[in-house]
Amino acid sequence: MIPWFQFTSVHIGPVALQVWGFFVALGMILSVLLIQREAKKRLLNAEPLLDLALKMIFFGVVGARLFHVFFYEPTFFIAHPAEIIAVWHGGLSSFGGLVGAMLAFVIALKRKKIKKEFLSVYGNIISYSALFGWMIGRIGCLMIHDHLGKESTSFLAFNSPSGQRLDMAFLEILYLIPLAIVFLILKRKKREDLFAALLFVYYGILRFILDFWRADASFATGDVRYLGLTPAQYFAMVLVVFGVFLYRKTRVFKKA
Repeated sequence: MIPWFQFTSVHIGPVALQVWGFFVALGMILSVLLIQREAKKRLLNAEPLLDLALKMIFFGVVGARLFHVFFYEPTFFIAHPAEIIAVWHGGLSSFGGLVGAMLAFVIALKRKKIKKEFLSVYGNIISYSALFGWMIGRIGCLMIHDHLGKESTSFLAFNSPSGQRLDMAFLEILYLIPLAIVFLILKRKKREDLFAALLFVYYGILRFILDFWRADASFATGDVRYLGLTPAQYFAMVLVVFGVFLYRKTRVFKKA
């Protein structure tokens, strides 16, 4: 059993630094720096790629909020519409963020901000960079424990004030480590073309499985269920299918 800890804010003099926001921002900064480094290594102009990354971050935040509003707490936000913009009160969906980021990518492609010959390259650079930034951002969720799961006697459970519970952010970080190691191995083998497909398939399967251990809506940080599954589980299935599609496209491209 893991001893309980919780850090919501750290005071630096008179300034109160929000721990969750700090790690999320740190994750975004790390992703941007990795994108810049990878672009330079491949002799690409980093400016359009960074511009795309910033738009994906913006659309990601908007998507994360809207996904939470419409799928997790629609009744509350219908009664309190002013709270929709109060993102500082919490309520961002990771899958909604992913949808928003992907939408920004598609818009950039449609507007020809991304040349088709660079589509795969850009997508794989962003996927590689996003994984490590995502893991750092999830540390913020772990610090404040905003995603406590079901009660458990597992040695991975936290001895929380509400009982021995799994922390979904902790489990996600833990099980993303093997994917990060695989990414580094693939990078050494010059198989960066597999990053996007592998990320979608792996994370989709991981999230679908982990969400069975998420607390339900009867718990303070629990999730609503639709036909027994969380909203994220439905999208996880779509993500896996899309990842398999990308993998098949990658194989066709390689053979060509």
